[in-house]
Amino acid sequence: MRKRINNIYSLGFLVIGLCLFCSCGNNVTITRSYIYSTGWSNGGYQGFQIAKIKLLDSSISVFAKNFNRFKLSDYIIDSSFCYEESSIQGANRPKIYFDREDENWKWTSCWNALEERKKIGLLELNSWYIILGLKGTIDYYVYIDNEGGSHTYSLGPTNW
Repeated sequence: MRKRINNIYSLGFLVIGLCLFCSCGNNVTITRSYIYSTGWSNGGYQGFQIAKIKLLDSSISVFAKNFNRFKLSDYIIDSSFCYEESSIQGANRPKIYFDREDENWKWTSCWNALEERKKIGLLELNSWYIILGLKGTIDYYVYIDNEGGSHTYSLGPTNW
């Protein structure tokens, strides 16, 4: 009987530990003006790409009752807005702003490595974006609504 109770306690500690481990994951926040990852404060920074996209199914709406985030993977890239962000100095920073210059990072065009910018501007209203490489192989789809609110969805590993 005592062995069974010890096994129950061991199982309980395992479940609690697993729950705590999972809740401490890397959280990502994407708004119209910045992007933030809790992993960056721990030195877990890596560069990422951001591109404006056009969904192939124009009837998809984040406000629809039957919205299905898995339909977001059918899109074309807007060639006028595709940038890679890369750190110039240090990796410990709270946020990367789209509309502010900072000496610690630069934006490079996805299509022309010689085209660099210090800022890319606020994300446009009523527009979809995809962010790649932010958290391993998880892709983030972001919709900026007409009031500047952001709606973020992740689909997991995909090819781009």
